[in-house]
Formats: sequence, C-alpha cells, structure tokens
Amino acid sequence: MTTPDVNVAVIDFKTCKGREMVVPNEDGSYTILINSRLTYASQLEAYEHAIRHINNHDFEKSDVQSIEYSAHELPPAEEAPVPARQYIERIKKLQAEQRRIQRQIKKDQERVQFIMDNCNMFKRAEKQYLYGDDL
Repeated sequence: MTTPDVNVAVIDFKTCKGREMVVPNEDGSYTILINSRLTYASQLEAYEHAIRHINNHDFEKSDVQSIEYSAHELPPAEEAPVPARQYIERIKKLQAEQRRIQRQIKKDQERVQFIMDNCNMFKRAEKQYLYGDDL
C-alpha cells in the first residue's frame, strides 16, 4: 500500500471551531489544515485523525456516519432505522407532560396569589421592610 503525498499547514481557524480539515487535491495528494489555536498535543491528535481518513480512503465513500464511526474507532451504528411512529409517540408524551406541567404552574401561581391577597403577613413584612420599627 502506498501512502499518498500529504501537505500539512497549521493555520488560524478564525471563524471555524474545527480541529482540522482535509482537502483532496487534483493531483491525488492531500492537504491537511490544522487549527493553530489547538495545543501541540491536540494538533498531533488532529493530524492523526486526518491521516486515518486518508488511509481509510474516506474521500471515496459517501456515508459520513460510517466514516466518522470508523475514524473515531466507534462501533458501527445500528443499521435499522428507528420507525417514525416511535418519534411521534415520544413527542405526544412530551407534549402531554408539558401540558400537565403548565396546569400545575397555573395552579401554583393561583395559590401564591391567593395567599398574597388574603394574608396580612406580606403587607406587614413590606411595611416593616420600608418603614422599620419607628411607626
């Protein structure tokens, strides 16, 4: 197996928070751009990550998820897609929970308002706070 030519440039990623970028060149070589804002150890990790992409021929593949799984040495993702019905059921449960919480908040607000309207303690506390014991 031959390793393609690789050019490496350490540059300042001013607007991008990425670690590295790999650019396949027209002549079959690659250019790795590494973020200069990283520590030296992180720059080495970014370089190794980019080299793994090059050595795995990831630029010839189209499935980004499987590429990143293999580059990060993670187990492959489940192949079977999750049915939309599961998402819809989860959304309905969350919406019902949200409605329950909103009802509870409204009840609690009404209870607090009732206490504030019918209890002299708040008025006395406010008077004490504003005027002290001098009255």
